[in-house]
Formats: sequence, structure tokens, C-alpha cells
Amino acid sequence: MHAGLFAVLLLQSLFALSVQATLYVTQPRAAATCSGGKPCTVEWLDDGSVPLLAQIGPCYVALYNGDHVLVQQISPVDISAVHSLQFTPDPNAGPNSDN
Repeated sequence: MHAGLFAVLLLQSLFALSVQATLYVTQPRAAATCSGGKPCTVEWLDDGSVPLLAQIGPCYVALYNGDHVLVQQISPVDISAVHSLQFTPDPNAGPNSDN
């Protein structure tokens, strides 16, 4: 899986709650990959615009493919308290984004 999936993951989940703020995915970087069945870390920051992450609170997070189809639900995360999450991509969630 490429980092692009994670951008979709966070954008779909977090932008829904932070309509005017901009979220930046800082990890994994553009060329990074994550593999099904192995832990993967996603980190993010806001752009300093209101609402700040500290003001948002718990968010539902999920992994989406490039067609915006849900492929894996991930445990909710309180983005007011943490700026990263670690999860294990389901190896049965779909093909690699290279395909």
C-alpha cells in the first residue's frame, strides 16, 4: 500500500470534522509503503488554522482505496490528544496500489 492510501484515510476521516483547517500527513512520506499484516504508523499536523487539532477531539478513522471505497475500519483516535496512530493494514483488504 502506498502513502496515497493513507492521505485518503486521513482526509476522509479528519476533514469531515475540520472543514476549514488543513491537515498535513507527515508520515508515511510520499514514496513510503506499508504492507498488509505489518504495523504501519500515520502521523499528521494541522496548519494552524481554526479549528486546531486540539479542539476537534475523537475521530473515526478508516482506510480507503484510490476510488474512495472503504477497505478497513480503524479504531477511533482522539486527535486532540495524539498526532499519530499505528494500525495493521488487513492483507485481505485489497490489492497493492501498484496494481
